[in-house]
Amino acid sequence: QIDFQKNFRLVLEQIFNSWQNLRLAVEHGMGGRNGQQLAIEIMEYTYKYCIGNENITQGELQDVLEELLDQEFDTICEDNSIPEICRNLLRYKALCINGEYALIENELSKLPKSKEWLRPDVKIVYTPIAGEDSSSDEEDGSADSEDGMDIGDDEDNDIASCSRVTRSQTRRKQKNL
Repeated sequence: QIDFQKNFRLVLEQIFNSWQNLRLAVEHGMGGRNGQQLAIEIMEYTYKYCIGNENITQGELQDVLEELLDQEFDTICEDNSIPEICRNLLRYKALCINGEYALIENELSKLPKSKEWLRPDVKIVYTPIAGEDSSSDEEDGSADSEDGMDIGDDEDNDIASCSRVTRSQTRRKQKNL
């Protein structure tokens, strides 16, 4: 059981560290100042969810990841990376349970090598997307657009990150009132 958990964690970490959309969301500030920490927490939550549930379907895991990305990064992946990640996680979970570590290692060695960035000791630099300027959003009245890239000022971002409420969630609540 401990070997399974340890090995599955290594597999999951490699898959998450290779996930370009998650890294881009962090690099572009979609999770605010704490985006990297949020990504680490999503990885940790996914690990615990997979370990704690024996008969997860790909659809259930996909729903969990899509919801987490929407809530924490206000982003939706349209490149089918989430279904692929979920399919691989569940496949590798089954292989880990069966102790087929040589097969897993062989397959994972074929993946493109990616730098481990989902660790607290690695610093990811936030790079805003060209043309993105929160002050111009306020001036032209487009601050409440649903593009998911409105990062606003740092103080608001800290509050949103700490309370785990995204700006889109806040806007939806305000619209519903």
